[in-house]
Amino acid sequence: MAEDAADVPWDGQTDTFITNIDKTISKQYGISLRDFLQDPDKFSDTKDILAKVENIRAAVDEYFAGLRSSLTDESAAFTKALEEADAQYAKMDEAIATKASLSRVPYIKPFDVDFSPDAKEEITIDKFNNAADALVTKLIGVSSYVGDLSYSYDKYTIGSWIFSGQKVYVVSCYLPDSIIMEIDGLNGKVDELINSAYQQLRLSLGK
Repeated sequence: MAEDAADVPWDGQTDTFITNIDKTISKQYGISLRDFLQDPDKFSDTKDILAKVENIRAAVDEYFAGLRSSLTDESAAFTKALEEADAQYAKMDEAIATKASLSRVPYIKPFDVDFSPDAKEEITIDKFNNAADALVTKLIGVSSYVGDLSYSYDKYTIGSWIFSGQKVYVVSCYLPDSIIMEIDGLNGKVDELINSAYQQLRLSLGK
């Protein structure tokens, strides 16, 4: 049973996966992944510890890859959803860039945008059609600038734009929730934990 999330510096869902992975890691490498992530310094005297951690990192990624590959139907559905979202991004981006240029409204790719979540209205669009096109036209007409907040997921782009004026609007392309995305997110979280513990261990070893 996973430990109480309050006892570890990660959330309960991540803790469940660490518990499951740890059964294999402990048996194969003689090191508890949970113990290493919580206190990497105590393993500084372990023989070939840095090489073992690299192997553990690879084993963790292999675990998640296997988990994802076992969900063939979910993986196929998620890939199809990503392809659709990417296609909608291309249509939206072209329309926004063209209309912003014609209206002489700056269209930028900001490094970061800091605004209060309470001060914005979020709109999600699943299809770029005439209604969406009209919405973009209206929003550009009341904006001082438009910012492209889109992000990449694998080789796909998921569209999101901020229309900043007297009121802030964020328009995003729809991407359905998927267990595949949850698995990828957990994989990323565990990798970050391992990387952080690994760097702390290197400092302890003076390497």
